[in-house]
Amino acid sequence: MPLEKLNLKDVGRRLDRPFAMIDMALVADITVSLYLCQGTLAWHRHLDQDELFWVHQGVILLETERGEVRLRPGEMSIVRKGLAHRSGSPFPSTVLLFRCNVLPERKNGRRFLYGTSESPPQRISLNAAVESLQVPFQSKTVAHIEGSAIQVMRGEGDWPLMEPSPHDVLLLSLAGTAMIYEVGARRGVPLTLGPDELTVLNRDTPYQVFTKEETVLARLTREA
Repeated sequence: MPLEKLNLKDVGRRLDRPFAMIDMALVADITVSLYLCQGTLAWHRHLDQDELFWVHQGVILLETERGEVRLRPGEMSIVRKGLAHRSGSPFPSTVLLFRCNVLPERKNGRRFLYGTSESPPQRISLNAAVESLQVPFQSKTVAHIEGSAIQVMRGEGDWPLMEPSPHDVLLLSLAGTAMIYEVGARRGVPLTLGPDELTVLNRDTPYQVFTKEETVLARLTREA
C-alpha cells in the first residue's frame, strides 16, 4: 500500500469541541489519537490499558490520585492502568494520546480499582532526549507503553536502511524534512514528511530515509 501522511495541525483544526478526539493510526496494537484538551475532564480510570499523553500544542495539567504533572509541548507522561486521573487546560491544547485497545488478552491481572502501588506520573522531555543524542541516526527510547516503544533519532543525509518489521511503524517528523523511499518499489517517488507530519510504514517492507538537513524523527515501534 502507498504511504499516506497526516498533518497534526490539520487534524487539530477538525477538533470542534472540548475533548473531541480523532483516531489517526493503529500501530501494532496501539491506537494513536489527537484530542482537544480544554476545560477539565471528569475523574476516571482504565482497568486494562495504560495511556501516554504527549502534548503537541498548549499546556495541560495531568492529575492522578498519586500526584500531578504539568506538560508543555514536547513533553509526555504515562498513566498506568488502574490509576484514577483527569486532564485539563484553561485554553485549547492538542494532545497525542497512545493507548492499547485492541487485544483482549492485555489485562490488568490484579484488576486494580485503586492505583495505590503506582508512583506519581513522571514528566518525559523529548527535547532533552534529542539533545542527548550524540551519534547520528542512533535511536534513543524515551518511553514504553504496552510492549511498544517511542524513540527519537536525528541525522542528515542517507539514513541507515530501515529493516522490514513484522509490525507497522509510525514515523513523526519533529524537525526538518525527510524523504522516505520504499526499497525495491517500481516507482521511485518518495513520501516527503515535514514537521508535525506523521506516516505509518507498512510491515514487512524495507524503507530508506534521506534528509537534506538535520532532521529529528520520532518512531513508535513494537518492542522485540
